[in-house]
Amino acid sequence: MQFMFFDVGGTLIDPYPSVGAIYERIGRDFGLALNEAEVEDVFRRVFTEHVRRAGDAPLALGRDETTTHVWWRTLVFQLFDVLGFDGDREGLFRAYFEAFEAPAAWRVHDDVLPALDALKVRGVGMGVISNWDYRLPPLLEALGLATYFDPVVVSFREGVAKPSPELYRRALDRVGLPPGEVRYVGDHRDLDLDPARALGMDAFLIDRSGSHADDRVVKALTELV
Repeated sequence: MQFMFFDVGGTLIDPYPSVGAIYERIGRDFGLALNEAEVEDVFRRVFTEHVRRAGDAPLALGRDETTTHVWWRTLVFQLFDVLGFDGDREGLFRAYFEAFEAPAAWRVHDDVLPALDALKVRGVGMGVISNWDYRLPPLLEALGLATYFDPVVVSFREGVAKPSPELYRRALDRVGLPPGEVRYVGDHRDLDLDPARALGMDAFLIDRSGSHADDRVVKALTELV
């Protein structure tokens, strides 16, 4: 195996301590009273519905700084509608948006660096295939992950998003390898495993909670080494 691609959110990093906790903490400064579990649940429902309505267009959660702000502002204002928040919506949205640009809002999973270092020593090339906006490259840099990956194939740059097989084809073209010589690991069956496998890539599901049973499920990225 010459090359391995990784998804980012849920695979390499996650919000810290959680989206709900960050929204709760910042919201208090704007008079938004809520609890972590409540806002986490509402956010997930609103996010899922926002993505579903957007269809393929949205791709990347935005193509550039302007469209990214529009995409996330629309979503967060829908969240405010559900929560009944009528305070300083613009101010709170900006505070939320800026919070997730900072590395402090993210954690790198404990198994990530040991796995990446071990693969690097073995001469395995590594890259990223991710649905993300323009903030991903600087975030990877700030988290100390950027040096491991080349190429970084992100939906905001490509104008196409997972689960479209086109994003995976472009990633394969960048490394100049046939699908059978490339592995991929992500945390969603429909977004990650299915499209990668359909192209002939050797794909794995990362499931740190142990809730899935499959011969292509790993509980830690170090298992792939």
